[in-house]
Amino acid sequence: MATAKFTMQRGKVGLKDVAVAAGSAEAQSDTISVNIDYTKLTKGDVLVALDNIKQKIHAGKWPPL
Repeated sequence: MATAKFTMQRGKVGLKDVAVAAGSAEAQSDTISVNIDYTKLTKGDVLVALDNIKQKIHAGKWPPL
């Protein structure tokens, strides 16, 4: 199963700050999981991070790995 994980930290807003690595298997091949530790994040922080990940996907090759 081909999977990818996109990771970024709060305060890092550039496409270069979005790391792409191998993901972990899901129960179904048509599943996307988003894990968020919101201990120190606002809703705005999360939305900016997700938008940056979206931009990274648009700008990069597909599949990403």
